[in-house]
Amino acid sequence: MKQDTLDKLVSRLDHLSPEELRSVFMRLVSEKGLLQDIFDALREGIILFDPAGNARFANKAAAGIYARPLRELLHTPFETLTGGTCHWQDLRDSGIAITRDLQVNYPEPRHYHFHMSPIAGGSEYLLLVRDDTEQHNQGQEDAEAEQMNLLSYMASAVAHEIGNPLNSLGLNLQLLQRKLTKLAEADQARLTPLLETALQETQRLDTLLHQFLHSMRPTRPQREMLNLNALIENVIETLDPEIAPRGISVHLELSESLPELSADSNQLFQALYNLIRNAYQSIPGEDGGIYIQTAYNDNDLRIVISDTGTGISHEIMGSMYEPFRTTKSKGNGLGLLIVRRIIKDHGGTLAFASKEGTGTTVTITLPRAERVVRLLPA
Repeated sequence: MKQDTLDKLVSRLDHLSPEELRSVFMRLVSEKGLLQDIFDALREGIILFDPAGNARFANKAAAGIYARPLRELLHTPFETLTGGTCHWQDLRDSGIAITRDLQVNYPEPRHYHFHMSPIAGGSEYLLLVRDDTEQHNQGQEDAEAEQMNLLSYMASAVAHEIGNPLNSLGLNLQLLQRKLTKLAEADQARLTPLLETALQETQRLDTLLHQFLHSMRPTRPQREMLNLNALIENVIETLDPEIAPRGISVHLELSESLPELSADSNQLFQALYNLIRNAYQSIPGEDGGIYIQTAYNDNDLRIVISDTGTGISHEIMGSMYEPFRTTKSKGNGLGLLIVRRIIKDHGGTLAFASKEGTGTTVTITLPRAERVVRLLPA
């Protein structure tokens, strides 16, 4: 029943007969029951929160996922329902849509996908919870592996076509470097810096090419103890020739006491490279900023990458991991797929929070050396 119809009905309540009131009441009950049946038929858990963060509606799927009665579910705090990965006040004040994955290890391994989106003009929030465990068990890993094998084949073919002329370019630059020694000192002083820069850029391209190929191949992480802050600074240094000319500022807030991480440095480099590159490419014009933070607690290390770019629409957020789906005119839609696989292979989680026109925040959570046991509320 439409809102204007309800308003007219309320204004006429005093003039309705008992039979008319009974008829209207039965109609409302019938419509509510139909909507309830529709929501209960969905496989995804649905929970609606009012502006105060109180759950005022949930369907049967949500009760099944959390293994508790609906009445009890509606009195459970928002932070508990999201596994402690999001705080209501932060979400309410931001007005942004958030999507993230959560892996639960106890009492049995399960995979959940959360999507939180503002509705009703931003005054209320809808939480969608999907249990992805069956998809994982029934071949999702095989499908992803098949995709990555295809992408790896394509990447190898492209890299071969790029690698050959790149090697030839490097060899010719080295020959020029030898011939340069036979020139006059004034000419050497003028040409040597230019030649050295060309050689360095050729070597950098060759390194990036090898890192790209390595990240595309579905290999197990070759773990080693590494300094995460130093790795981030290395990525920024690599991207600086692209970022600096745009006038985009990079702000680092790296925890000095951050413990070392057991991870594959090459794979993690590629993941951070893609995310930071996405951040600066989303910033229009020559102004803007990228903010990178690292922090930790007893269980996890956390990397937060924020930008002042154009943000991501709610529609794109729901399909951002699909291969070859991209909003960039020259993009290939593979970057986030690669990043997600790398973070998952390291036992971590990847979360995006974005709103069109206000930028995007990406949060990477990686487990420390000891195993982390995460629980949904019992």
